[in-house]
Amino acid sequence: MKIILSSLVMCLALSLSAQQPPAGGRGGPPPGPPVDAAAAERGRLFFAQTCSFCHGIDARGGAEGGSDLTRSPIVLADSTGGQLGQFLQVGRPEKKMPPFPLPPAQVADLSMFLRSAAAAGGRGAAAIVVGDAKAGEAFFNGAGNCANCHSIAGDLKGIGLKYSTAALQGRIVLPRGRGGYPGRGSEIAPFRSVTVTLPSGERYTGTLVSVSIFSVTLQDASGARRTFTRDEDVPKVEITDPLQAHLDLMTTLTDKAMHDLTAYLVTLR
Repeated sequence: MKIILSSLVMCLALSLSAQQPPAGGRGGPPPGPPVDAAAAERGRLFFAQTCSFCHGIDARGGAEGGSDLTRSPIVLADSTGGQLGQFLQVGRPEKKMPPFPLPPAQVADLSMFLRSAAAAGGRGAAAIVVGDAKAGEAFFNGAGNCANCHSIAGDLKGIGLKYSTAALQGRIVLPRGRGGYPGRGSEIAPFRSVTVTLPSGERYTGTLVSVSIFSVTLQDASGARRTFTRDEDVPKVEITDPLQAHLDLMTTLTDKAMHDLTAYLVTLR
């Protein structure tokens, strides 16, 4: 199964309260059906696509205000996903969490993933090296095309000492907008540049500020902002993203390759 992580990653603030475990509880998921590994994996992939930007890839919180879902009373008290599904139906607008209705089967998978993440315990759980470093090196220099832009003697020198295992994996799966996983958004991703070409042929180039189907805003070299309304493909908008190769990789990156690559990067000391 492939991890599909690209520009479709949505900032959905699933703001389940994470302050205290339910009364009488000691943390961790309640007694209930044993964790179904296949369901938890499906839930993990869905979570990575839709929730990780705000809540982190490990569900333990992110820079966009998303809480630590592994400590959420709803997750901890819900062994079947029923409460989670009800919550998602209404959301929490005051916390910028819109209603997010899902089919029961998808709610069950998501609940299974969150229960398994809660059972894993502390924040160090995601830092275990489980991949094959040799296979990761082969992927880095081969199918992953990582060596086309990166050098273990240059920009990646000593990266295994600079970042934790969890941090390295977070950079692989969430190259832009890591949702605080790790570092809680302390580092800024490279800016995207944009060129707007008007029907007259006049061109404007600068740093992309925002873009939608209705308008595009850029900041030019002087610091001035310019906004252009859009009508389908007019004016022509060309965006260059320094992280595009990373985003493209997310459409083909397998779980094994991700872990192998992480294991290899850990060895770069």
